[in-house]
Amino acid sequence: MNIWNQAPFVRLLLPFLTGIICAVYLPFQSEYISYFALLLLAILSITVLVPRLNFSYKKTWVFGLLLNTLLFLLAYQLTIVNTEKFDSKHYTHYSTNGPQYAYIRIAEPFQEKEKSIKVVGEIKRIKHNGSWLNTNGKAMMYFKKDSISLQINYGDELIVHTTFKPVPPPQNPGEFNYRRFLSFHNVYEQAYINSGNWLQSGTNSSNPLLKYCIDLRNALLDVLRKNHIAGDEFAVGSALLLGFEDKLDADIISAYSSTGALHVLSVSGLHVAIVYLIFSWLLFFLDKVKHGNIIKATALIILLWLYSALTGLSPSVLRAATMFSFIIIGKAYNRYTNIYNTLAASAFLLLAFDPYLIMQVGFQLSYLAVIGIVYIQPKIYAWFDFNNWLLDQVWTITSVSIAAQIATFPLGLHYFHQFPNYFLLSNLLVIPVSTAIVYLGVALFAFAKLSFIAGYLGLLFGWCVWFLNQSVIIIEKWPYALLQGISISVFETWLLYGVIILFLYYFIQRRFQYLVIALLVCIVILFSQLIEQHQQNKQKKFIVYNVPKTSAIDFINAKSNVLLTDTAFAKNESRLLFHVRHNWWDLGLNNTKIISDSIRTDNLYISKNFIQFHTKKILHINEAIQATAGSVPVVPVDYLVISENTNLKITDLINCYHPRIIVFDSSNSDYKIKKWKEDCSRYQQNFHAVTESGAFVADI
Repeated sequence: MNIWNQAPFVRLLLPFLTGIICAVYLPFQSEYISYFALLLLAILSITVLVPRLNFSYKKTWVFGLLLNTLLFLLAYQLTIVNTEKFDSKHYTHYSTNGPQYAYIRIAEPFQEKEKSIKVVGEIKRIKHNGSWLNTNGKAMMYFKKDSISLQINYGDELIVHTTFKPVPPPQNPGEFNYRRFLSFHNVYEQAYINSGNWLQSGTNSSNPLLKYCIDLRNALLDVLRKNHIAGDEFAVGSALLLGFEDKLDADIISAYSSTGALHVLSVSGLHVAIVYLIFSWLLFFLDKVKHGNIIKATALIILLWLYSALTGLSPSVLRAATMFSFIIIGKAYNRYTNIYNTLAASAFLLLAFDPYLIMQVGFQLSYLAVIGIVYIQPKIYAWFDFNNWLLDQVWTITSVSIAAQIATFPLGLHYFHQFPNYFLLSNLLVIPVSTAIVYLGVALFAFAKLSFIAGYLGLLFGWCVWFLNQSVIIIEKWPYALLQGISISVFETWLLYGVIILFLYYFIQRRFQYLVIALLVCIVILFSQLIEQHQQNKQKKFIVYNVPKTSAIDFINAKSNVLLTDTAFAKNESRLLFHVRHNWWDLGLNNTKIISDSIRTDNLYISKNFIQFHTKKILHINEAIQATAGSVPVVPVDYLVISENTNLKITDLINCYHPRIIVFDSSNSDYKIKKWKEDCSRYQQNFHAVTESGAFVADI
């Protein structure tokens, strides 16, 4: 059967997706787009409503072209409308370079950080030129952490006095683009609010339903705490059950990520399916009531969306809840629902509500995983037929894991640069145990008032989560558990998906030409990698990274590098991963040394503060240097790197070393850098402040 006829929403989704992506990367405002879309809509409406004007069979392609163009334009314009910075009332049009007053609304529950309270604030009004102006738009806000800021609630309206600053771009090559990530959530600026620079207005304008869900989630979290579930068991259990991820630490996240089990730490389709089955079973009595199918369907949809709101409406939950809603409606009316049509319809509906969902990694991986499970899993499952129930269940989970991995691994390689080698084994444990945890968690919440039963359920729940954590941690420590350092471009990601599709067509239809084309695409990928390898073997780079309060200098030669930094940063794996490792993977580095003192190699010589890297001379000025500028012989250098707020005068350093460029690294204070910049400008000396301009990168 033709999927295009069985799943019309798939055909509608493709031009709609294209329009959204074009608007994201090529935003252009024009009222003529809306006029043209209205004209196309009028033409299509007339041809449908007036029988004499219907397209003949031979000209249906004209109708299809007009419809696809209309969907493209509607999606494009919808994305522009949902881009809040284009609104004339957006607060950024009235923000200044200095502090100003703003009337804000807390748009979601806060996240507790080490020294601050992180919230998203809606800017309702802003004081501009002495007048309060009505505005819209959101900003990421960080309140200084104290006993008062910890009392901030969702929906509170506050008056703040702060400076709004654009979210900075990535400060180091390969670093996560937080600015781009926030822009897809219509957040473009951030602000820090000190204690005493804000006050409550006394008004709370929260959405009653969302506030109820937040309060209910907090109450359910208290149920876990009251039943002595704490530490990593609480962190993982609350994330798995309720989507509460605030207590997950870096080590737990790393362990689950390294074993391919990270998906269980965020509420997804598996959890929604379990909740659906539980409520469907509890409402079994409605099956025998007149119009019970409609009542049951309505109740199930309400309960599913209530659970989705309870867990934070993540992309995977939104997808699952929307898809199950379509399935429930079809089942209530005894209608067959094509799963591909249901998937496409759910994506269409969600993207019509928020076009920027398509740019979220969770949304992309969620839909790809489901497509893989729906299309590929049955074909893999058919390879073996087990009469034993247990073996059949094991093979079912294995085939699901393989199918989901086939569909998502190219995107995973592109975004995360890694592949979990033991994903099959970890999922054999994770899927059944996490399913048991969800059932136990729901039972614990249901019997929370009965302390005797709740105590045993809580004990069993804690044991299950502990077993899950320990299993994942043990697997993570096995040799070759994780293949890291993989770097592929967007182009190569698309090529990999092309290879997967072509191989699938070959194995299903047994047409040799698909295999030939797949192999040709593989050759293109290999050729692309060869070119990249050739470039990497020739690279010579000198990089001063922007790592807060830290000096980090990298010397890259071909596929080897030496990082000169302090021992604290060298031992902090999470900071290394965030600030530098992604760049190392992008550059194909496979031989890294991290030092804090001297070293001598064929192309690098570091002795105290003097550095020779190939033909370039570098002087590193820090607190360890003992000699003053006047007592050091005149030695011209190419680069002068200043660290740790040295007291040496810039003028003396310039006269002594005649540097081509001075680099102020991120271990210096803003006050010192400001003063040094003034001195450099006075002497017409080239400089680079990494805290302002990002990492300094020089090709040698």
